[in-house]
Amino acid sequence: MHDGDEITTIEGIGMPESLSALQQAFKDNDAFQCGYCTPGQICSATALIEEVKQNWPSHVSTDLQNPDGRLVQEIAERMSGNICRCSAYPNIIKAILQVLESQVSESQVLESSIQTTDNVVQNSSVTGIWSPPPSEAQLGKTSANNKTATATTGGRS
Repeated sequence: MHDGDEITTIEGIGMPESLSALQQAFKDNDAFQCGYCTPGQICSATALIEEVKQNWPSHVSTDLQNPDGRLVQEIAERMSGNICRCSAYPNIIKAILQVLESQVSESQVLESSIQTTDNVVQNSSVTGIWSPPPSEAQLGKTSANNKTATATTGGRS
């Protein structure tokens, strides 16, 4: 059924000394805690980014060139089969958005449609199996607060 198809596992995405952009974004945004789901999250997010670049529609957004601020919902829909037992979903969304913002051309994802401040998702609501994005209160944390949290939790959010 899939003779000749290529399968890429986490080992084929990046190396410890040269992480892929997505792996680096996961690291930068603390988009993992225990690491149990991280390989699956990164593999799925890598495929998601390619689908968005190719403007593959879903039932959330039929036209990814004009997402009308629905990119967070699109990410949640496409990542819905990946369960994180530590609930790192807000940081996973931030990491994926960071890579999408840097890799997808302006003609595919209009910057005005992605409502972000310092790479943090704003005004989004996601329903379904995937955990909802962070609340306004969670998003309102300043960089200073994030540094304090990092220092007191040993780098875990």
